[in-house]
Amino acid sequence: MNRTTWTEWQTVLKGILVAATADSKVVLVGVGHPLRGDDHVGSFIVESLGEKKSGSIQFFNGEDNVEAIIARIATLRPKHVVFIDACDMNLRTGEARLVTMNETNYPFFTTHGIPLKLLAERFLPNSQSWVLAIQPEQLEIGSSLSPKVSTSAKSIVEFIKASMMEENAFAS
Repeated sequence: MNRTTWTEWQTVLKGILVAATADSKVVLVGVGHPLRGDDHVGSFIVESLGEKKSGSIQFFNGEDNVEAIIARIATLRPKHVVFIDACDMNLRTGEARLVTMNETNYPFFTTHGIPLKLLAERFLPNSQSWVLAIQPEQLEIGSSLSPKVSTSAKSIVEFIKASMMEENAFAS
């Protein structure tokens, strides 16, 4: 799998966000079970972004059931969909990489009911689908985000907010 480095994924994601327009929508989808430690990181990021969105950039929290929201996302006909999820990539805890959905290895690349790759192929055939993958430390039931993943998640939230604000993506 060809993964971007920390700075490379930031450049690619910023390019996706700043290019968002009414005709070229971007959707960010948080993925992860709220009671499984670092698995919750994607949902945590989207929740932390709150209402900071525009008509051209939308946020959805899929938690552990992306299947329930994928049809709504498809109706937006986004140009780019970025799933934010914990993924074991044998990296240091909290490291992130941005990979195209085509670079993920189905069925291996998921802990979800239906792999994200299959959902994207079926429901988002005209969208460029990505995974912003974050290396988890622990996925135990009942635990919260580990300190390193929490720090990484907060940095990602600030990066996304800054990227959107820099390009006036919040303008009406």
